Amino acid sequence: MLSKFLAVIIGYLFGNFISAMFVGKYYLHKDPTKYGSGNPGTANMGAVFGKKAGILTCIGDLLKTLLAICLVYAIYHQHLLTAYTGLGVVLGHCFPVFNHFKGGKAVAVTAMVTVLYDWAGLITLLIALVLTAIMQNLTIPPLVFMLSFSIYQLTKSLEPGLAFLIMTAVMAFKFRYDIRDFFTGHGKRVDILYTIKKKLGILK
Repeated sequence: MLSKFLAVIIGYLFGNFISAMFVGKYYLHKDPTKYGSGNPGTANMGAVFGKKAGILTCIGDLLKTLLAICLVYAIYHQHLLTAYTGLGVVLGHCFPVFNHFKGGKAVAVTAMVTVLYDWAGLITLLIALVLTAIMQNLTIPPLVFMLSFSIYQLTKSLEPGLAFLIMTAVMAFKFRYDIRDFFTGHGKRVDILYTIKKKLGILK
């Protein structure tokens, strides 16, 4: 029980490193929470400050998640603790005490946690990417991704399944306004296929 508690605490501390704030302060010299949607995450950073800022933010979020999980595994050598560490990172990322509890939505974080925990994470992640392209939306696909992965884990084992369900609930809470906008027809549309084709020179 102690190891699970410490895994969450370690994850939470790592989660408090908000990559968008770091990139904003030392690379852009701006506060990302004052631009665009105000969310210190990959999507807002990329949309407002460009591809490079978005990529740097995403790498930072993925790296902090990886480091937290590797550290806990190096200490305890228990695969189950990956779920608990991931839960801690999600909580720290979404509600960072060092940033007045104003964090991101943990899309990149949860993607890394699920892939490290079970290869099925790759499948659900690919499904989410396809849904993103079809729906042209950045809100529903991540939630479908996490919910489906959580349900799959529940069919295998209750404990990690519940941990992933809590992560899903936290994400849903952070996405609550985006969910409302989606169902009221005011959600922001993102045409990923159009962007890719344009980058490849297919569209002029």
